[in-house]
Amino acid sequence: MANGRILIADDEQTFLNATADLLRREGYEVDTVLDGSKALERVRGSGYDLLITDLEMPGNEDLALIRQVAEQAGGLPIIIITGYPSTRSAIAAIELPVAAYLLKPVRFEDLSARVAAAVSRFRSYQAMRQAEQRLNQWRDDFQHIAAGRGGGAGPTPGVDAFLALTLRNVMGSLTDLELLGQALAGHEPAGQPCQLINCPRGAQLQAAVKETIDVLEETKGAFKSKALGELRKRLELLLQHV
Repeated sequence: MANGRILIADDEQTFLNATADLLRREGYEVDTVLDGSKALERVRGSGYDLLITDLEMPGNEDLALIRQVAEQAGGLPIIIITGYPSTRSAIAAIELPVAAYLLKPVRFEDLSARVAAAVSRFRSYQAMRQAEQRLNQWRDDFQHIAAGRGGGAGPTPGVDAFLALTLRNVMGSLTDLELLGQALAGHEPAGQPCQLINCPRGAQLQAAVKETIDVLEETKGAFKSKALGELRKRLELLLQHV
């Protein structure tokens, strides 16, 4: 698996090709375009981890490309590399998801370090968001079927299928958390690394896990499922050891 997917947009062909080749040697999958409009098309249609772009090129007048990516690409990080820096563009970049503002000619060692940090942060963010969404959706589904049961005796149609779906979702959630941990492990922080659940935006994920445990506890009398009981214990252990 590639270290990450990167799109480079620059109308300077020599710089574009040389930078792409160097990043490919570092293990990244790299695509290139020559203007802002093509870059925006690629960003909309592909799951990139980073955009590297020039300032002075067609389709990026007044940071148009960067502004549109900020609005449409779900937090995709951007590294600006320019031979024509200005105070105006630097100030504007502060308000946008710009991971770095570098000047040409740029040392590849500096660019490589910025690329690795930006890709790692973005993948961590994506893994956290996916885990939150999965847990929230699973919790909502469980509450819905529990409410539909109405406390009546005997199993209802579809319960077994729902329990199987629930277990698959939880296994998927635990996999999401493992992937998040791997993404966070890619950082080299100066101090102590943050705990998985307690990292930025982790409060929502922790709350979702706790609410799921509460729902399992409240409905254990209705379902009387050993599998769900074991599931609740596993989620409790997850909160205790992260």
